[in-house]
Amino acid sequence: MPSFLSVADPSHWLIAGVIVFLGSCLQGLSGVGLGMVAAPILLLSVPQLVPGPLLFISCVISVMSLWRERDALDTSGLGYALVGRLVASALAAWAIGFLPAREMSLLFGAVIVLGAGLSLTRLRFAPTRPALLVAGTLSGFMGTLTSAGMPPMALVYQNARPATIRASLSGFLALGTVFSMISLAAVGRFGVQDVMLGLFLLIPMGLGYRISTPLARRVPRAALRLIVIGLSALAGFALLARGL
Repeated sequence: MPSFLSVADPSHWLIAGVIVFLGSCLQGLSGVGLGMVAAPILLLSVPQLVPGPLLFISCVISVMSLWRERDALDTSGLGYALVGRLVASALAAWAIGFLPAREMSLLFGAVIVLGAGLSLTRLRFAPTRPALLVAGTLSGFMGTLTSAGMPPMALVYQNARPATIRASLSGFLALGTVFSMISLAAVGRFGVQDVMLGLFLLIPMGLGYRISTPLARRVPRAALRLIVIGLSALAGFALLARGL
């Protein structure tokens, strides 16, 4: 067996495949899901797949999702979020070796759970330029450190049209994961082995995405908003659990 495959036994690869399949289906349906669902579980079962390989396949599925609904992309505000992501990704990659992992998980988890809870009140988040800049910055830190950086962006876009949610989140994630991979590579934490491991997850990723395509056109706006909030809250609780 090649050395890059020996990081986990077959049962762990099976678990990873199932988790990536489910996360990819949710990603294609709502614009988020792969990192949120897969990162916490893979970190416990096959930690070698986080963050590098998971960032790689997240980038691939995001490009596919963006191309599918490219006409609905929110180009006007997305640049502000990407600026925040670029700066935060570089800082997080530089600091990844000495940031207190437990405290960061607790902080990120609390922020996301609070945001998800506020979403269920009469408070309405809107993708304004300041909100996107803040969300992009938080996403850059979370994505680079944990592979699950989409909750802040998902909460900001939760009230947009379904196609806009999926296209905009996919566009942000596609470029954002590239920023994170470059930043991690610059400090020696992303390389050829991460890509090779990611390639073996492309099959379950592709199957999950394929199933999501017909479903995405049938999900009502209100239901999609609840899915986005629910996935964000789930990611927040997973980070809290990891810290505790």
